[in-house]
Amino acid sequence: MKPAALAGLVERILPARRTEPTADTTALEPETDERIYRLYGLTPAEIQVLEEGGR
Repeated sequence: MKPAALAGLVERILPARRTEPTADTTALEPETDERIYRLYGLTPAEIQVLEEGGR
């Protein structure tokens, strides 16, 4: 995974949220989550715990 790709996603989300805190960034968030999961080498079970606990 390239850190620049993750940074690029975050750089698209943050300005939108700063300008409009309720901005719809849901299209970008799953890809960001997936890249972070891979970055940390999370297992499917660990991912499930995170996704269930965050909702």
